[in-house]
Amino acid sequence: MHQRLRFPFTIGLVAMAGLLLAACASGPSYPLYSPQAVTGTFGYSEQKVSATSFKVSYVTPQRSSIDSRNAVEERRQALLTLSNDMAIWRAAALALANGQTEFRVTRRDNDVDVQRSTYDSYPYHSRRHYGPPGRPYYGPDFYGPPWPDTSVYMRASTTLIVEFGRRPGEDFFIADEAIARLRQTYPGADQPVMTK
Repeated sequence: MHQRLRFPFTIGLVAMAGLLLAACASGPSYPLYSPQAVTGTFGYSEQKVSATSFKVSYVTPQRSSIDSRNAVEERRQALLTLSNDMAIWRAAALALANGQTEFRVTRRDNDVDVQRSTYDSYPYHSRRHYGPPGRPYYGPDFYGPPWPDTSVYMRASTTLIVEFGRRPGEDFFIADEAIARLRQTYPGADQPVMTK
């Protein structure tokens, strides 16, 4: 059975936001679909297992989220989808590089590293000082005492064992179709990031 790829619209937005952030950062910038050996922090890597199979991994760039259950879960799912999609992209490229048109995933491992960072924030308070009866209040606003605030930082990773070719009754990918769909979902993900 030919496996159709599903790419939520929000994931494409996350990818584009990531590319824009990368373009604004100082130092060298790299597209999402880059070797981890080049970026040093995110990207794909592979290891040949046999003549017809590879171990393919992808680690996402680190992303932050506000510390709420819904926000963290939404970002976690987005990063898992991103890591899986980029690993599939690399697997498809390896299949084509080895003269194969189809491949299948025989094993998939996903992981999300979540770190919380707590710091003090200063909420804005307004204090009113009242004068004599009938006169408006006066006095400056002030910043109240700090309270702890928490940010959540996440990074997802996917590791696939892929084999070239297909077997009856098993899901498989057509390599060039997979790459075409992923390029459409993540525009510019394999192109150099332009910097000013």
